[in-house]
Amino acid sequence: MRAWIELDIKKIKRNIKKIKDYTNKKLLASVKSDFYGMGVKNIVKEIDDMIDFYGVACLSEAIELKEIGVLKPILIMGSIYPEQVEDSIIKDIRITLCNKEVLNEIIRVCRKYQKKAIVHIKVDTGMGRIGLREKEVFPFIQEVIKNKEIEIEGIFSHLATSEWKDKSYAMHQLNLFKNIIEKIDDKIIIPLKHIANSGAILNLPESYKNFDMVRIGLLLLGVYPEKYLSEKVKFECAISCFTRVNFIKEVEKGVPLSYGLSFTTKKKTKVATIGIGYGDGLRRCLSNNFYLKWKDKKVKIIGNICMDQTLLDVTGKDVKIGDVVKVIGDNFEVEDMANICKTVPQEILCGFGNKRVEKIYLK
Repeated sequence: MRAWIELDIKKIKRNIKKIKDYTNKKLLASVKSDFYGMGVKNIVKEIDDMIDFYGVACLSEAIELKEIGVLKPILIMGSIYPEQVEDSIIKDIRITLCNKEVLNEIIRVCRKYQKKAIVHIKVDTGMGRIGLREKEVFPFIQEVIKNKEIEIEGIFSHLATSEWKDKSYAMHQLNLFKNIIEKIDDKIIIPLKHIANSGAILNLPESYKNFDMVRIGLLLLGVYPEKYLSEKVKFECAISCFTRVNFIKEVEKGVPLSYGLSFTTKKKTKVATIGIGYGDGLRRCLSNNFYLKWKDKKVKIIGNICMDQTLLDVTGKDVKIGDVVKVIGDNFEVEDMANICKTVPQEILCGFGNKRVEKIYLK
């Protein structure tokens, strides 16, 4: 193999147990985008008995879970299109409801098939994507409950800055969500109220203590939204990524390397080429700015990362063709990559979801 990821299922299970023990709430596993590229089919079948709910982004992801035999509730957390309502209801998939177009179609489909739709109302407390604004929530819910075919199982919102050290905006969102809940609590019973994500359970205990469920993705894999949050609770990184050396050469001082000539050797240098690049998820912004590991020793990326290959400075090391190089391990490599690239760990993981990076599941 030229590049592969090993996923430790036991570590994922221990992370799930720790989250459930820590929050004492129902756990919705956010497994969207093929579980952040890590292979939803192979992971879900191993953890299903520990999960209360699944969260996905779209109908096709929900159907994929149904096809592998998932019986736990599945919530499409994004806004579906009216033409997707029929499939969602027939397949008993939970719908995020926050607009009249989908509501009207739900009513039509439920009456046509004599089936009940189960929905979660989405509230926009400041994320600004989808959801009802504060003044719209109660009038909309009143419209929904006129229809006995619809069961409101949940109401939820999403935090925009849950992992920030500055908690002011997240607290604004949380307080707005609480106010909305208080206004409807004496008029309708909604069993599941949820707003906490991975960052929130570590940074904002108020986001889960007074509610019913947490929605967790990253922490199941032992990856933190921000590195500093690892000081709160210790989770185990369940992901390791490896590649192999496929070429070695020695060059003299003053030799430019790779696209754009962004690196020139300052001395005689031993250069190893490895079989991984940005086409596999190793982001180009890490060029000349990140270290990988050979036999637990740091080896620096030099020159611009290419689509399929990357160069390493292995001067003074007995590196041979075929040697294994570790790209990601349990030393916050994902979080550090995200920090350097000014992005989030979720994007880094999704990049490594590329199909030519083989996934191996350790049980």
